[in-house]
Amino acid sequence: MKRLAGVWVVLLLFGGAALWWYPMVSATRVQNPYQAAEILEQDARAGGDGVLFRTGDVDPDEVYRALEAQFPYAFALHATVRPNQTTELQVEISRQARQAQAESYAKALAAECIQDGMTEEQKLRALHDTLVRLCQYDTDTAAQTAPDGASAPFAADGALLDHRAVCAGYGRAYGMLCEAAGLDSIYVASEEMNHGWNAVRLDGQTYFIDCTFDDPVPDRGEYVSGQYFLLTADELAKTHTWDRTFYEQLLDNMEKENS
Repeated sequence: MKRLAGVWVVLLLFGGAALWWYPMVSATRVQNPYQAAEILEQDARAGGDGVLFRTGDVDPDEVYRALEAQFPYAFALHATVRPNQTTELQVEISRQARQAQAESYAKALAAECIQDGMTEEQKLRALHDTLVRLCQYDTDTAAQTAPDGASAPFAADGALLDHRAVCAGYGRAYGMLCEAAGLDSIYVASEEMNHGWNAVRLDGQTYFIDCTFDDPVPDRGEYVSGQYFLLTADELAKTHTWDRTFYEQLLDNMEKENS
């Protein structure tokens, strides 16, 4: 799982004598990268031109991680640091029309596999099984020494429209399916493992879902494993490594915003 082109930072430099005339503008105040990510997601969905934050309030790398976790589209984040102690962050969505098509398909799939009366766990399992049956792990892309991390196999449109993806594609597609079904989930990225999967909260407890690991290679058609469905952190830690604190805090922030 190779991440997309993450964060591009541009530093605007001016001579000291010229700083006095640089226009002062109102900047959005945030307390953590999770809040900044929520604001940027809303801006991106509305087709905005970016958001201006106070420079001391945002770390573009941390904001990128938080936005990647909760926004199912593949994107790059551009950061422009200005001399008046502000930083502009702008989301650039890759293949926007095609990813929107994948989102529409995710809504159709969710409506098809979610039945009235299902519990939240049953809904999560139905979406998990649907994705695993639909998609095949893209071994060709995974074997490349320098793959294009912005290409379709790393995104939801690869998994949902092409039916081939690597772990990032599975994770983003599952997040898109959950969003379509009205369920909260996040995408967890592990630099140590070069891998990604999903996390959810049920009754206040965090559980993890790795659709990639539940899809056999070579593909076995309708067969779906449930070995990595709704594992606790301790259970998942036997095979996975990730920044537990960062993603737990993100889930805490999402619960606070939804309460």
